[in-house]
Amino acid sequence: MKLPTKGGKETKIIEIKYGDQHEVADLAGLTAGEAREQYRAEFGIPDKATAKLNGSKVKGGAEFDTVLNDDDKLTFATSRGMGAYLVGAVLLALAITGGVFAFGFVNASTSLNVSTINSNFADVSVNPDYANVDWNAFGFFKGSISGPYSLFDITPNPDYNGDLQVRVYLTNTAELLKAYRYLTMELYMAKSIEAGKRVNYQVLSLENGVAVFNIEGGSAARYQVELWGGAYRLVSENPEEWGAGWNIVPELYLEVTQR
Repeated sequence: MKLPTKGGKETKIIEIKYGDQHEVADLAGLTAGEAREQYRAEFGIPDKATAKLNGSKVKGGAEFDTVLNDDDKLTFATSRGMGAYLVGAVLLALAITGGVFAFGFVNASTSLNVSTINSNFADVSVNPDYANVDWNAFGFFKGSISGPYSLFDITPNPDYNGDLQVRVYLTNTAELLKAYRYLTMELYMAKSIEAGKRVNYQVLSLENGVAVFNIEGGSAARYQVELWGGAYRLVSENPEEWGAGWNIVPELYLEVTQR
């Protein structure tokens, strides 16, 4: 892009950006290193920030040899954006509600502490194995989630032989969408009706925020909801480009009802 000056000469425009700060200026002919020095104080560009010219990384030692040309775009980003983010154990919450058979109540926990809920028709608890769930959210690449890990234990009351329905909700999708391009988790529950199907797991994702399992009364003394695996991809390698209020830790909420 060329803009005429008062003297009729053309001004060559370079676009420079760091974080939310952005400017177009006549920097053609300068080097990337000189542009860094010129905007270091104004934009607060740290020494560890990586320079990218038109989307390609400029090695630190080559910044003063890299000359800016007309219509170039020079971007600085902190190197921590390329780092690995460890996604710790998923945050788990529990709820169990009753129908005709029992009075229902709801109990939820936002901490990682294991809590137990008792009812007239089932006991539900967080399985300690959930603490082993983690993955490295690293840069802008496709990653996988390993498994299996047990998340929830469900023990029906021996005196109750009726059917149950288990629902697992992904409760913080709005926050996750600001960091993930996609996130999928494969959930499985042995002895459920779904376990006998050809595709025997349920997918929990940013687009499908609930996984449903159905239990026929008396089919097992105890059930477990397990995380078998999954996949994810971040929206960007730089967290500064993620939406405000982003989160990379999924929060799961389990509900058991009579069917």
